Amino acid sequence: PFMKKQVLFFVMMLLPLVAIAHNIEVANADGVTIYYNYNYNNNGKELAVTYRGNESNVYKYKGNIVIPEEVTYKNNTYKVTSIGNFAFVNCPSLTSVTIPNSVKSIGQYAFGGCYGLTSIEIPNSVTSIGVFAFSGCSGLTSVTIGNSVTSISKEVFSYCSRLTSVTIPNSVKSIGQYAFGDCTGLTSVTISNSVTNIGREAFNGCTGLISIEIPNSVTSIDIQAFMNCSGLTSVTIGNSLTSIGREAFKGCSNLKKVIIPDIAAWCSVTFASYDDNPLAIATHLYSDEKTEITDLVIPNGVTKIGDAAFCYCLSLTSVIIPNSVTSIGSYAFYEADIPTVISLLENPFTIKGKTSFNRTFSLNTFDNAKLYVPKGTINKYKATTGWKDFVNIVEGVPDGINGIHLDSNKAIPIYDLNGRPVTNPQKGINIIDGKKVMVR
Repeated sequence: PFMKKQVLFFVMMLLPLVAIAHNIEVANADGVTIYYNYNYNNNGKELAVTYRGNESNVYKYKGNIVIPEEVTYKNNTYKVTSIGNFAFVNCPSLTSVTIPNSVKSIGQYAFGGCYGLTSIEIPNSVTSIGVFAFSGCSGLTSVTIGNSVTSISKEVFSYCSRLTSVTIPNSVKSIGQYAFGDCTGLTSVTISNSVTNIGREAFNGCTGLISIEIPNSVTSIDIQAFMNCSGLTSVTIGNSLTSIGREAFKGCSNLKKVIIPDIAAWCSVTFASYDDNPLAIATHLYSDEKTEITDLVIPNGVTKIGDAAFCYCLSLTSVIIPNSVTSIGSYAFYEADIPTVISLLENPFTIKGKTSFNRTFSLNTFDNAKLYVPKGTINKYKATTGWKDFVNIVEGVPDGINGIHLDSNKAIPIYDLNGRPVTNPQKGINIIDGKKVMVR
């Protein structure tokens, strides 16, 4: 797990600053002097905003700074196209910055530690933002990210503890490591349908987050991405996800609702766990910590519920098992005393029963839960090892169980590459619900 670090930019004191770090200095019409370096693009007619160097420290910008689009110096006109590395770092008295549409990039640590900055608007002209660019801006309450930025870099907004909401624009493809780490005031995040990867610890420690919707574009969630989001109560996972990293939701102690997409493409999802079967809701999906999940949607198309998949989900009130499942592992619902179990299996298979040390369900579930089974199958269940240990077996599937609904009659077409229908996905490439799915 990430070791929490203090946001101190004393590292800047160690930089090999020269006596004069800037090339030119020009005063705006409002009398504020801004320091620049030459960008040797466009025949040397571009400038980068920088700091004023001296023998001990960087120049401290104060108050309101308006960066111009163009600067005239010694009868030459230059376009301001970037904010350089460390340009405004450790300027606690900086209260606002206006960034013009001429700026294309913001360098690393550019505004790091500017805790007096309350809002920032990044224009559409900006395509890249460097690592730690706004890290430690603890006074920042609002951020507008322009729609040309392609990635949210490492720790860009980490420790912005008063930031309450953020919208990731459609141009962004990835959210970097710890990008919003310890943004404890963040209550709302909108992730656009262009993002494909959510990086390691991207939202670690965002204790104010209540719900998160992972869009269909996301294919991977890295390890510990939402770790310690203790206020998180619901997660909706998009239908393109192919991997969830270890401990992605560890420490989310109030997580009550997880919605997994009801599509067969979910068969290709691989979880970082002890169970590497790709056709599984695999071992330790929610790690071995106690969780507060009450509503759980398992989609048609999942063929295996792995060992200990939902162990310690102590607040589960109902479980629905789709007809596509072919096996349920040991300890799958360990210590989860579930009042209602709904099985849509037409042909029940053997599970670990009451007398097994590694029983699939808890003793209390076997003794006190009501097991609902498809009409006409009750005798099969009463004759099958494990299932027959349920004391209360009822035919028929009830409606309105905590808002969870799976259609037992829903048929998902599965074909091999020759167009022949098959009952279950085969190793290799399958055509599932109109999509090509690789099954290893």
